[in-house]
Amino acid sequence: MAAWHRKEIEALMRIVHIAVGKVNPDSMNGVSKVVHWMATSQFRQGHDVEVWGLTTSRTPSTRSREYKLRLFPMTRLRVTLGRELKVALGCLEPDTWVHFHSVFTPEFPAISRLLKTRGIAYSVTPHGIYASSGLKKSPWKKRLWIAVREARHLRNAAWIQAVGASEIEDIRRIAPRTRVVLIPNGQEPLPAYERVVPASVERPLIGFCGRLATQQKGLDYLIEGFADYRAKGGKGELWLIGDGGDRSELEKLAAQSGGQPQVRFLGEKHGEEKLNMLANLDAFIHSSRWEGLPMSCLEAASLGKPLLISRETNLAKFIEKSGAGLVLDETSAAGVERALKRVQRLYEDNTLEQMGENARLLIEREFSWEENARSFVAAIAAARRTIERISCGSFSGV
Repeated sequence: MAAWHRKEIEALMRIVHIAVGKVNPDSMNGVSKVVHWMATSQFRQGHDVEVWGLTTSRTPSTRSREYKLRLFPMTRLRVTLGRELKVALGCLEPDTWVHFHSVFTPEFPAISRLLKTRGIAYSVTPHGIYASSGLKKSPWKKRLWIAVREARHLRNAAWIQAVGASEIEDIRRIAPRTRVVLIPNGQEPLPAYERVVPASVERPLIGFCGRLATQQKGLDYLIEGFADYRAKGGKGELWLIGDGGDRSELEKLAAQSGGQPQVRFLGEKHGEEKLNMLANLDAFIHSSRWEGLPMSCLEAASLGKPLLISRETNLAKFIEKSGAGLVLDETSAAGVERALKRVQRLYEDNTLEQMGENARLLIEREFSWEENARSFVAAIAAARRTIERISCGSFSGV
């Protein structure tokens, strides 16, 4: 580790992460998974870490954690803060660092205003939500919200985290004067799972896991591309693990495209059940139109599954360099169809397994939560030095 980086993490810090929900890492919510493991890694490095969840239900979380989780009720209007949350914010020590997870969250600008009045610094992770493609849905509402509610919140942040390279320009378009720091997500090591592929399953077995959000995840491309691949003599099945508001439309699309008999919608799965399903795959696919850095891809790679991805996942350079899978030559149904042909050839040549081992090694080498925690704390330390210089310059009249 570089000497400057080692020095940055010597000082232990008080960090509060704020997110929506109970931050259950076993759910299908990628942000919850990120917050949980980021906080866990920082706690293990000796920092005083809490996670504050804004919820509609005060039922305690039963998930075991090493850090402290505090739940605060949302108000009916949400743009206002409840008394309990205001009291907690008022009790924060001045040297606490606060980090917001996600954007377009009504409570966050109100919280950051209170932090600003108390001189408490904060940072923000949009988690890919500011992707230009994502802003095309209800664009005027989103632009108005950013202008009226979110612009000051972002402007006053010490820095904004990008989890993927494509996010950087998206963030700068919205917050041009705020520093952007690239810190990729991590992935916790996973044990080996025994493959129990039923004899009735036609292989190669390709799988997707995540929210069934057609536009963002490119699931129309996936289903149409898979149907074209099958129509041209391709073999195998497609498993979609997850749920969402677009499921019924995707099921109709699978029926209309002719790929339905080999397309299985398995619903939302969690924990061991989900990991066992992923372990059965021959390859994992993610044909997204936009992303930050999809946690499901890191999870599948950690299980030794070769990745078949679009460039928009921000993983292409890692996959190409390490030989851990394939990158779509085009983010489209045709691109999916061509990539699936290559997967079939690799499967028949018995080379997919080596790609899977490369994927597992890639996670160990490039995507550890330990390194994520170090980079995060280094960004805090650098921001604090900048704040101190500005404060000293203002005091001395510079």
